[in-house]
Amino acid sequence: MGCSFSGLNALYDAVNGGGDVWINENRFKIVRQLGEGGFAYVYLVKEVVSDSSSALASGLAKKVKDPSHLSDDRTYAIKKVLIQNNEQLDLVREEIRVSSLFSHPNLLPLLDHSIISVKVITQISYFD
Repeated sequence: MGCSFSGLNALYDAVNGGGDVWINENRFKIVRQLGEGGFAYVYLVKEVVSDSSSALASGLAKKVKDPSHLSDDRTYAIKKVLIQNNEQLDLVREEIRVSSLFSHPNLLPLLDHSIISVKVITQISYFD
């Protein structure tokens, strides 16, 4: 496996009741929750691509610099962070910045991120 329209209501409905999540222009179907921590939840998701678009010319494939980070079956992990104050928002922004700097076979790459109101979503690879 490989390696995440920002509407707060759509995100809330999808994460809390199953369904779809949008990270920027990419749509994902929540498969299941993988884990949770004090302020974050991690979900297994599958990218939803329209039948009319080519798998290699749409969705994440257009954004990702290294094609080896793409999942053959379009399965990924997303992390939803609940932010309660500006200090937490600054910490999450720093996590995104630092995560974007690394490229190593033993680290899951950060593929995309989206900050929606007080929720932050990051997308990383998922290896089973």
